[in-house]
Amino acid sequence: MVKDSQPQPASSKPKRIRILHVDDEPTDLEITRIFLRRDKNDDFEIVGVLSAEEALKKLKEERFDVIVSDYKMPGMSGLELLEELRSNGNAVPFILFTGKGGEGIAKEAFDKGADRYVTKDGGPTSQCSELARTIRGLAKE
Repeated sequence: MVKDSQPQPASSKPKRIRILHVDDEPTDLEITRIFLRRDKNDDFEIVGVLSAEEALKKLKEERFDVIVSDYKMPGMSGLELLEELRSNGNAVPFILFTGKGGEGIAKEAFDKGADRYVTKDGGPTSQCSELARTIRGLAKE
């Protein structure tokens, strides 16, 4: 008996999406990581840093698919980080994820090259579900 030598299907495991999450609040980094992982996001690999300056160092050393940044941070803000990245030709998709801001901040973020603006309104479950959808959408583009 001769067996067909059919090619084996590629692994059905989705590609891991590497996320650089920037927030000056360690609690916010941890809560977001936990809730993103709870939303059946085994395909997310999340690296958290506590400052924009630390994010810039990480980006020199590692590759990320998406950057998620808080807006209001001591030292360099999320918008200043975005501006620095875009001025250096870094086109990694950027999500401003913040509880502070509003329409004016959203407009400024888009003007500076942000890909998305997600608010931290509501509880962690709803905000992280929205963030997860946004990250997946950007990673597919």
